[in-house]
Amino acid sequence: MEKLSIQDASRRLNISQRDVREYVRTGELKAERDPNSEHGRWLVIMPEDGWEDKFKAYLDKLDASITRWWWANEAKTGYVHYLEATGIENVEPDYLCGQPSNNLWSAAGHTQDQRCLECLMKATEQGLNLFEEELPN
Repeated sequence: MEKLSIQDASRRLNISQRDVREYVRTGELKAERDPNSEHGRWLVIMPEDGWEDKFKAYLDKLDASITRWWWANEAKTGYVHYLEATGIENVEPDYLCGQPSNNLWSAAGHTQDQRCLECLMKATEQGLNLFEEELPN
């Protein structure tokens, strides 16, 4: 059973120190006083592999539900491109094919023949979800 300071637990779990303390208060993470500490600092008992922050789990679920196919321009012309990654820190879209764009425009209802061939090939090679069940034939 590994025990880490709040600061080290924060880094390892990739959450803020405030969140570590809150999880300890609610009992979702276990902690105990360090018997060797002069000031009685807390040591977090690291959870088993697979533990995940609730907010990160929510973001992962949301991310998985969002379509990966987007237009690269406001006019919605050309091809729709596969967005490699989404997240709250993305400044510009990161399409598999490298297509530059400064924003995202919904490609809901697009057809398979509107997809960028390079994005489609790379997504297929990488085994990425294509959401084909949502598209008309």
